Amino acid sequence: KEFDSHHGGFGTSTKFPSPHKLLFLLRYWKRTNSEKALSMVEQTLDAMREGGMNDHIGYGFHRYSTDPEWQIPHFEKMLYDQALLAIAYTEAYQATCKQHYANTVREIFTYVLRDMTDSSGGFYSAEDADSEGEEGKFYVWNAEEISSLLDSTAVDLFNNVYTIVPEGNFIDEAAGNRPGTNILYISRTLQDIASEMNSTVKSSLKILENARKILFNTREKRVHPHKDDKILTDWNGLMIAALSKGGRVLDEPEYIAAAQKSASFIIANMIDSDGQLFHRYREETAGIKGNVDDYAFLIWGLLELYEATFDVQHLNTALTLQEFMTEHF
Repeated sequence: KEFDSHHGGFGTSTKFPSPHKLLFLLRYWKRTNSEKALSMVEQTLDAMREGGMNDHIGYGFHRYSTDPEWQIPHFEKMLYDQALLAIAYTEAYQATCKQHYANTVREIFTYVLRDMTDSSGGFYSAEDADSEGEEGKFYVWNAEEISSLLDSTAVDLFNNVYTIVPEGNFIDEAAGNRPGTNILYISRTLQDIASEMNSTVKSSLKILENARKILFNTREKRVHPHKDDKILTDWNGLMIAALSKGGRVLDEPEYIAAAQKSASFIIANMIDSDGQLFHRYREETAGIKGNVDDYAFLIWGLLELYEATFDVQHLNTALTLQEFMTEHF
């Protein structure tokens, strides 16, 4: 009843990714062979991937969409969204063998390993929505800036694919006005656009990737949103699970190694002498007694890491934490 059959997702206004619902639907499809359940998952994942919630330039997903079409995001980025969405796209790839789901997983991990990973191995919590006092300023583009950075062929293709218009497609959520800037989102298929431009999908993808790199390097020179550099046990547990599962399914040892490094950091720095977890770590200090989700999600991460490596140490640590959790929670 909640499913939006027109745009994907759940509800009719503001939309959150809700990956837990997608993971449930994938299991329901697996057990019942319900094509409707799988269709709901695919429509939602495709809409999020193509929409403005997906950072098409630097990768990773924003926190939620302010509209039912997934076009206008609230620009904050959360670690737990990256983790759970990576798992959802990984399992959708397992269910369908569609390569664009695997590509989305790789893009999410590219963002996390590049921008949200501490040198110690822990993962940071979030990036703010605003910079220089303006929501989304880091992420939006005006048409003139894009034209100045790309050649004419690339500009025409890029603007067609990502719905860039001279007057801007971004409506500021707070002010309710149109400031003349654009959010990147896909409203038409690349096949249709390439055909109209007498090109091929393959050559168009090459042009778009080159354009993305140019715009990414330009965007890196902007003032970045503030980064919340707390390392939280529960959210790191989710990312360990995501990297372990993604690394195993996609045969990417780099992801599994990142999961192992995070797990080693937490075990070395965020468990006290009594075997109790701490909730957060920042500036070389661990603190706040762990909550039940710190235990549950870290155990989940360690179990996925065990399945990716068959290192029994991860299984033993999970069992020890489970015994503590059962006794105290």
